[in-house]
Amino acid sequence: MKHLAIFEQREIIEKILKGEKTMEARFSRHRSLPYERIKKGDEIYLKISGGAILGKVSVDNVLFYENLTPEMLGKIRKEYNDELKMNESFWHRVGGNKSQFVSLIFLKNPQPFLSKIKYPKHDRRSWVILEEEK
Repeated sequence: MKHLAIFEQREIIEKILKGEKTMEARFSRHRSLPYERIKKGDEIYLKISGGAILGKVSVDNVLFYENLTPEMLGKIRKEYNDELKMNESFWHRVGGNKSQFVSLIFLKNPQPFLSKIKYPKHDRRSWVILEEEK
């Protein structure tokens, strides 16, 4: 499958495309994309909110957790923050939002695009499935 992930901060996409950030986490209060809809071998196109698609990355592995507790969030942070490269305010926001679900996505083969690709998206979704498997 092909996915479109939207990011608020260009710096996060740049870290992924440089191979510095090797994991993405999507936390939510409800079952929402990409929870249980992404798998190893899928492709993720990286788009800046309100802007263009800057590159793509492949999925190396995925873990899903639900019914998150503060203890589970602490364990995820301790085990994966080196790969996630997220700051203190991110972890505070995730804990404060009472997230119940998380998709932990291990990334590989980052490919920045030489020219930016426009994609006509005008809604607030932060994740879109572009192409389903047949």
